[in-house]
Amino acid sequence: MSIGAHFYSSTHADVSQLGLTDGSVIFHGGVVDERGELTLDLGPTHHKVPISYNAKDMTISIAGEIFAADHCEKAVSRYLDDRDIVLEATTLGFAELFCLTRALIVSGKHTFHITYAEPAKYNKSVGSGESYALSEIINDYAPIPHSVVDLSSEEVEAGVFFLGYEQERMARALEEYQMISSKLVKVVFGVPAFRAGWELNAIVPHLQMLSEHSGFEIAYCSANDPASAFESLERTLRSLSNGARMFIAPIGTKPCGVATAVFASLYPVESGILYDHPKKKTKRSFGVHIWHKYLVNVSL
Repeated sequence: MSIGAHFYSSTHADVSQLGLTDGSVIFHGGVVDERGELTLDLGPTHHKVPISYNAKDMTISIAGEIFAADHCEKAVSRYLDDRDIVLEATTLGFAELFCLTRALIVSGKHTFHITYAEPAKYNKSVGSGESYALSEIINDYAPIPHSVVDLSSEEVEAGVFFLGYEQERMARALEEYQMISSKLVKVVFGVPAFRAGWELNAIVPHLQMLSEHSGFEIAYCSANDPASAFESLERTLRSLSNGARMFIAPIGTKPCGVATAVFASLYPVESGILYDHPKKKTKRSFGVHIWHKYLVNVSL
């Protein structure tokens, strides 16, 4: 059986319609906006497990216990029985999402659910015109265990940036790692976007960067479809020379982060992750437009 992943997607008008099995184990992150409040209001029949990642010391907190992130599968193993596993991606940060996804796959749990709530509206900075206030602090890029990549290595041949609204995140990556410009770089925008016209909120802020780096390939994938993002990563993987590696910077929509987490878990030799661990801004969005449930099935 070849390595791969299938994403079976469904959309729902209300969180109560997600149809999660009673007793499901739901891994979730901290609540910063109304979406988080609503998505965790799933009733008392589920076992909810809070999780958070500390980028400074590369540890992960699961239900209040601290573990080294490179041993996440040992910490998660206690929850792997006949219950359904759900990763609540609305509240989970990318690092938590990757650590959990890898832990499940390494532990032999090859089928699991991921939920995500699209925002009805994003918040903008006061007096900033069209600038969106999604992050309180954007940190330096720091490695995540089991997906470290040495960008100075000639083995790293290509890279993929999934881009969102915050242009300073890619700008910082290009400043910190000037060798990126020598790689075969693909920048991916979420088109179709969550809502018609929202794609411009990502494209316009990056126009100057694209004009300065005209050699970067521009690509598109659906903003809310992990399968579309996964296929984009597979195309880059197939383009690599024998023995070469690629990096992925999942700084766009969360469904693109879902695809990155699954892809990097399945291809740890061929890929690595470049991520800046931003601190999410409180009240970064308002309301919920629609709920997504992704059934992920991987093969090794």
